[in-house]
Amino acid sequence: MLTSRESGTCRILIIDDESSVVSLLDQVLSSAGYHVLSAKSGMDGLERIRQEKPDLVILDLHLPGMSGETVCREIREQWEQMPILILTGQDDEGLSARCLNGGADGYLVKPFEIDNVLAHVKALLRRANYFESAGKMISKGLITIRLAERVVIWKGKKMQRWAPKEFQLLCLLVSQSPRVLDKNTLAMKAWGLPFNQVHERTLDVHIRRIRQKLGPTAASCLRTIPSVGFQWLDMQSTPSPADSSASN
Repeated sequence: MLTSRESGTCRILIIDDESSVVSLLDQVLSSAGYHVLSAKSGMDGLERIRQEKPDLVILDLHLPGMSGETVCREIREQWEQMPILILTGQDDEGLSARCLNGGADGYLVKPFEIDNVLAHVKALLRRANYFESAGKMISKGLITIRLAERVVIWKGKKMQRWAPKEFQLLCLLVSQSPRVLDKNTLAMKAWGLPFNQVHERTLDVHIRRIRQKLGPTAASCLRTIPSVGFQWLDMQSTPSPADSSASN
């Protein structure tokens, strides 16, 4: 069953100055039941977001006047939870990691497969719907996360503000506790890309920032499983022998 974001009421804004690409995406997305909007420049795109409040943005990087990377950062600063899918003809080394670290939620290179675009769109909308569901809450031991408000509470005390990817990764780890999540699963869930397509340090940097914000006591629950991934194991839980090799 489609969520409200995946139904025909979902609005997708395409920011791209290449008419043939916009026309193709419009046809494909409209046929899939989405309402499609478009803009040919970064400035026009930002204005359309202010006016239309789309549910997802598909963004090209090579735009007149304002680069797509700048537009991506502007969107993330002003509309923290809006999903952004980069769709670009550029494939420079390190570009995908730069975009993902700059706030994008997914990255595809032209020429693209239609099925891949639709799969990314559906995944990003499902994710956005999950994190914005009113009243949803994750509670494991001493930590509580209120999804709709993007609030993390440890021992009854509200923690500092979280960047979107930090919040998302923490939610994934806590919600699946005590399961160990491998790096590929976390990369696919957070960035929509396999781990080998995300810069090798990107995930580690986000995990380090999460630990810093959690503080030393809570951070001890976020464990590194060498050569595998990460695990949230609440301090009230009893570690299994297999966990003894985990580094804090």
